[in-house]
Amino acid sequence: MFNLGMMKEQILAAGGIIIDECANSRRVLLVHRPRYDDWSFPKGKLDPGETIEEAALREVKEETGLKCRIVRKLAVARYLYRTRHKTRLKPKVVHYFLMERLSRRIKVPGDEVDLAVWIELGEASRKLTYAQDKNLLELL
Repeated sequence: MFNLGMMKEQILAAGGIIIDECANSRRVLLVHRPRYDDWSFPKGKLDPGETIEEAALREVKEETGLKCRIVRKLAVARYLYRTRHKTRLKPKVVHYFLMERLSRRIKVPGDEVDLAVWIELGEASRKLTYAQDKNLLELL
């Protein structure tokens, strides 16, 4: 649990979990971030004046190239992360939405995200780097 002093410093972010049910099995889209060498769901910080839903859709588009629509709110993940210089722990709150893709072509930016791949749900848990992301899969 975070104390009130930490809540002032928390990072607010949003992201999407995109499911593809067109294939013979259910797949989820995961992204790889070379800076951290991790696998996760597309997400990022809110811009000033942006709603959580707007941020989630924007971040998914920026990191995967996919235009999506929100199906429903899925979960809110709260965790501590290390700052850029790994000197402090800060609280982060990420609002996740279940999304449906409206476009087909994946196009990653290359710097922040270098890969976006469809992974079968059963396999995705083994590929994901963080426990909080693995917990999100269980909600599906």
